[in-house]
Amino acid sequence: MQPDQAFNRLLQIMDDLREKCPWDRKQTMLSLRQLSIEELYELADAITDEDYKGIKEELGDLLLHIVFYAKIGSEKQQFNITDVINGVCEKLIARHPHIYGDVKVENEDEVKQNWEKLKMREGKESVLSGVLKACPPW
Repeated sequence: MQPDQAFNRLLQIMDDLREKCPWDRKQTMLSLRQLSIEELYELADAITDEDYKGIKEELGDLLLHIVFYAKIGSEKQQFNITDVINGVCEKLIARHPHIYGDVKVENEDEVKQNWEKLKMREGKESVLSGVLKACPPW
């Protein structure tokens, strides 16, 4: 199965679940929040353990959550999965002018310096200004 076919299959399953499953139908962004955090911690543990089977499973769980949030966003007529995907594509292109523009870099350090400049242009006071206070230290 091709990636686009697999992704469309997941989107169709989510549509079915939101329509037919009482538990899935009841979920909100807020009710999914803690579950998403738990899934992210499970992924972090699998990465730490170099458990590739676990990483694959946890990535699937996170992908499900992303699709779930996008489905709810679509139902509220705020955004949909296409908006999410296009948004991240535009962000990646904008933050990699050394790939998609005319900026020249020689090494990883120059990429990091350029990224800091781009973040400052977006109105951030520092690269850490977007980090939530509630995030644990790593």
